[in-house]
Amino acid sequence: MLGRRLVQGRGNSLSKGLERADLVQSGQGRNRSYNLGPRLGRHLHAAADDGWITALARPHLKELVETSGETCYLTRIVGRRVLVAVSVSPEVRWRGYVQPGIEMLPHAAATAKAIMAFQGASLIEQVLSETLPKFTANTRTDTAWIESEFAKVRERNYATCIGEIDEGLAALAVPIKQPDGQVLHALGVTGPLQRIMDDSMPERINALQQTASKLESALSLGASITKRNGG
Repeated sequence: MLGRRLVQGRGNSLSKGLERADLVQSGQGRNRSYNLGPRLGRHLHAAADDGWITALARPHLKELVETSGETCYLTRIVGRRVLVAVSVSPEVRWRGYVQPGIEMLPHAAATAKAIMAFQGASLIEQVLSETLPKFTANTRTDTAWIESEFAKVRERNYATCIGEIDEGLAALAVPIKQPDGQVLHALGVTGPLQRIMDDSMPERINALQQTASKLESALSLGASITKRNGG
């Protein structure tokens, strides 16, 4: 079993090096404990199979789809990429398709903004140094604007995509926080821009946040069981 508490004892050159690399975080006191750092947490998370995530998340997504009438999906960070893990669409004539495995880019996609806004400065800098494609006239690729957008996400606890990938589509997303504060998942809803961004937007955000709260508990429990079973 790989627990979060790794080492107890006085700091040394190895532990200090691991801290600088964001692989561990130290506690307080003379006999400090060392816990998994954000970077190592992301690596372990990326190595996990999507099966247990799908099994735990799909019932919550189905419930959200039934109440919203829109496509709802869960994304996860894998390395420096944000990928769709689970997606559920309503059984209607028109529906927005978000397929599992699709990458959500951090400068335009709501769920990618909701995850990336809570990552460390080093990872954000690496991600924003890459080539960021311009999908529509609404897509912004300048670093200052993207960092400002991330700051808004942290302040209001939700993200938007307003015609930034497809001109006629919009999305709302909220971060899913782990007990230690890390954000490795986000929950999103997408559909026609006029419908997603109408006067009912506050109710949609509230519904997303309520479902995200349920998923926080489910995903944390699932991750603990997976680690305990060596997954």
